[in-house]
Amino acid sequence: MARKLLVLALVLSALLVPTNASGVWGGELDTAHPQVGAMYFDYEATGAPRIDGLVCSGSFAGDSKAGPFGGYDVFLLAGHCLPPAELGIPAAALFVSFSNNASVTDTHSLVSSPIQVQSYHQMPGFGHDLGDLRDLGILLLPKDSVPGPIAPVQLAPAGFLDTLKSQGTLKFREVDIVGYGSIPNWDDPGPTSFTSDAMRRSGTTIITGLGKAFVKMQQNSGIGTGSGLCFGDSGSPQIDQATGRVISVTTGGNGQCNSHNINYRVDTPQARDFLGQFLALP
Repeated sequence: MARKLLVLALVLSALLVPTNASGVWGGELDTAHPQVGAMYFDYEATGAPRIDGLVCSGSFAGDSKAGPFGGYDVFLLAGHCLPPAELGIPAAALFVSFSNNASVTDTHSLVSSPIQVQSYHQMPGFGHDLGDLRDLGILLLPKDSVPGPIAPVQLAPAGFLDTLKSQGTLKFREVDIVGYGSIPNWDDPGPTSFTSDAMRRSGTTIITGLGKAFVKMQQNSGIGTGSGLCFGDSGSPQIDQATGRVISVTTGGNGQCNSHNINYRVDTPQARDFLGQFLALP
């Protein structure tokens, strides 16, 4: 088991290479989005994960609906955040916490109020088609394990972004971004460096493009809203400011965490087919 857990750590590190955007740089310490949490890997296999085992961000999407996956709390994130099935990594090695880690001074500290994952589910067909990576994932948590005061995010209805585009109100629409990822340093000489304190931060950005499966957002420092996503933000929700609805989850960007980032839509037929197995959708 210890060997498998070590392999998982290496695989998850590989998944978080620069082409996969994984806190929000240019943002502020977040207290307004308690439903946004982080997934941690218990790399020491102690049952008590540490903050430096942070893998991805995500959000509490509500109670699972009746059926084969009924009786759980549902955590939404990106499919590429999940360990490959062939490794046989148990769900028990993964944990979720909704702490914003505001008081953290040592990222080797224990995770606050960790919730052990019961099972994880990757969207079928993940990674097979670059035009549609099918990059969604679900963590099932014990029923009522998410603290009571935390209300779930609300997902956008079917075709939400297509409707906005047809109405001419999509381009440059403002979106809230929230996550636990790294902060890039572009100012010092040499290659871009990154720091991570695993604190939840939030900022804003604007929509610049739409595809069948993805929505593209601007993230240039000093241009527009001046916030963006980076490593560790993968799986985090993008929230339409006007409606408060989640429109997508973070999929990736470039190795410098600037220019633009690509997010996987939750309002498409293929996304809803997957999510609808777990959630009662709007």
